[in-house]
Amino acid sequence: MKNNNEHEGMLEPIKSKTVVQQIIERITNAIAAGYYKRGQKLPSEFELIEELNVSRNSLREAMKILSATGIVNIKRGDGTYVASELAPGFLDNVLYGLLFESSSNEEIVELRQTLDEAVLRLAMNKVTKEDIEHLQESTNRMKADFESGNLERAAKEDYQFHLFLTDCSGNAFLNRIVKGVYQLFQASIQKNIMVESFFANADVHHQDIVDCLRNKNEKDVTKVISQSLDTWRKNI
Repeated sequence: MKNNNEHEGMLEPIKSKTVVQQIIERITNAIAAGYYKRGQKLPSEFELIEELNVSRNSLREAMKILSATGIVNIKRGDGTYVASELAPGFLDNVLYGLLFESSSNEEIVELRQTLDEAVLRLAMNKVTKEDIEHLQESTNRMKADFESGNLERAAKEDYQFHLFLTDCSGNAFLNRIVKGVYQLFQASIQKNIMVESFFANADVHHQDIVDCLRNKNEKDVTKVISQSLDTWRKNI
């Protein structure tokens, strides 16, 4: 019995005996091509077995991997659905590979510069007065932490400032990527605060970012971000 759903023929039958990876590729390609939308229920196990011409064990093994990477959600007694949200684990694994297997320090710095600029430009068009006030208060707290010598708290404030700014970009995909990169660099960012403390510049850079947002000064984005990364760039 052939599958009569609207996606019939999209998933080509597989002839090879080593099929798990090929099943994964066929399904992820179908999702990427838009044949299956976010949150959409996939065809039944029986339909996929017939359409792909694979065994039940191979299909189930492939689905376990797709579920583990967050690409699909398996709901017991209901079926399998395309994930409705981005998969942090999968994206973070990709970031680890890209950053630590094939990237130089300069490329990593360029990546963070590019991402931080993108966040600031998007936030500039979407940020609310309340968001700006939140960032200003964070900057004020960071300055007070420096003045009182509480560098550990200043480092945490610095990290939270950038996470909140990323939320202000209003772009879920960029948000996940940037937060993944920040998580990888959290230790170096916090260590950098200890270096910055001798110059007391970190809170000044935050103030420049807040002012840039408040004044919607797009022409200064590159300069402001570059200056905010100056010490981190030297110490990475």
